Amino acid sequence: MMTEEVIKIYQKSIERLDELLIPDISGALMPFPESNQFEETQYIYNGEEKIPFNERDSEYQQIFKGEFL
Repeated sequence: MMTEEVIKIYQKSIERLDELLIPDISGALMPFPESNQFEETQYIYNGEEKIPFNERDSEYQQIFKGEFL
């Protein structure tokens, strides 16, 4: 049967092993709002513009025609 001292020694050795195997990455994390500051802002179509059907992307036209034929 294990004594309390042996258990404490075992727990301390496991804690040290965890420190060696699992590095502290808290300094490597980047806050979410700062993650996109390096990217160029892209245009995102929100559906508000009136774009004639024949001026839309050809892939869109094919998909749209396929849905209604």
